[in-house]
Amino acid sequence: MNSYKQSLYVVLIRIAANLLMLGAVFLSMYRASQWSSWPSEAVFCFWFFGITVPVWIGAFYLTRLVRRHFPAEYESLIDLPRKGRQLVRWRVQEEAGGNCLLAR
Repeated sequence: MNSYKQSLYVVLIRIAANLLMLGAVFLSMYRASQWSSWPSEAVFCFWFFGITVPVWIGAFYLTRLVRRHFPAEYESLIDLPRKGRQLVRWRVQEEAGGNCLLAR
């Protein structure tokens, strides 16, 4: 169930970030057309990157929070020495002597 919630929330975060980015394009174009004292390309870049960079940083941060809060069935949170609590992915690898768990 956590894998489903994790992928659902990550997809919703990405869709919201892309919609905000699309809105940033329109707002940047509008602002660039309103300011005549500066070059329109500079005004567009100022508004566009001023909106999209924080949006994608926030989306990246929210995605990390969702992955920590809803670990998938092949993931778990463990305490690592000198690193603290980390999200680790596990997979089972077949060997001649039996099964063993490996962390990636």
